[in-house]
Amino acid sequence: MDYSTRNVFECGSATIVNYLPEIGLEAAIEEIITGLHARPKRIASKYFYDKKGSELFENITVLDEYYPSRTEKSILRVLPLGAITDCSEVDIVELGSGDHSKITLFLEKIPAKQMQGVRYFPVDISRPALEASIKELICMFPGLAVQGIVADYIHQMHIVSGERKKLYCFLGSTIGNLDREEAVQFVRDVSETMNSGDSFLIGFDRVKEVQILENAYNDAQGLTAQFNKNILNVINGLIKSDFDTEDFEHRAFYNEDKRRIEMYLEAKKTLHVKSPFSKKDIVIKKEETIHTENSHKFEEKDIQLIGEHAELAVNRIFPDENQWFSLVNYRKI
Repeated sequence: MDYSTRNVFECGSATIVNYLPEIGLEAAIEEIITGLHARPKRIASKYFYDKKGSELFENITVLDEYYPSRTEKSILRVLPLGAITDCSEVDIVELGSGDHSKITLFLEKIPAKQMQGVRYFPVDISRPALEASIKELICMFPGLAVQGIVADYIHQMHIVSGERKKLYCFLGSTIGNLDREEAVQFVRDVSETMNSGDSFLIGFDRVKEVQILENAYNDAQGLTAQFNKNILNVINGLIKSDFDTEDFEHRAFYNEDKRRIEMYLEAKKTLHVKSPFSKKDIVIKKEETIHTENSHKFEEKDIQLIGEHAELAVNRIFPDENQWFSLVNYRKI
């Protein structure tokens, strides 16, 4: 995560612009240190995604237990393009793009004669993930104009501008990582950058049987545990701390009252972690936890309310056959 230097990187025929320096490394360090001294302790989930974290997450998405990705893709494969947007002249902005496997299913639907008018803007906090994705996409779709954006899109929606017709995509049920109030505010922030007739396609993981939910975040191979622990390696690089991932256990469970999976790292013993950016040791007692992620699950009433608060109309809801996941197409009023 490069918070220090604003750069434009060449990536084949595409470019990648890094906007993280607008936030600054100091702000990121302060956020992490404050969270580690708080009670309860926390690390924001955006710090999962260095190169290794992005690779681990890609591997998680193909696990048998992890239903969200394959279920969302099953919907994308049969999604009627015309019901979402007219792709003759459109900017597609994918927030939290990660790998290109989901957007590829959408781009494959666009007729070749219309592809010349399409511009694709993947936005992600991980430059290595963007580079890998873009290099493959420009080979698969030679006529597609691509510009990658490295940014914390939750706080940097001003980076997207222009008067062309827009289709925002926020896939992978990433909206579930935000608290309920944050999700409403974020969709409202995106809505304020949209013009009448623009579209916003969001993936929502639905409330379902608890065992299915908990299995998805506690896979038998332990990849989710590795992914969760790797967040400590990422912040070691940012705050120069000496966390050892072997000192922690992965914990994930469903909180029925709040309709969300909660993920934590639990200390196996009392730890005194050092960082040159902290005036005192970061003390973590045995069995104390660090909260790393929430993954909220949604009902249809939530989907309607989010749209109403953002002045977006629900155009269509596309569920899978089990009603486990929904792609929702909002339209700017």
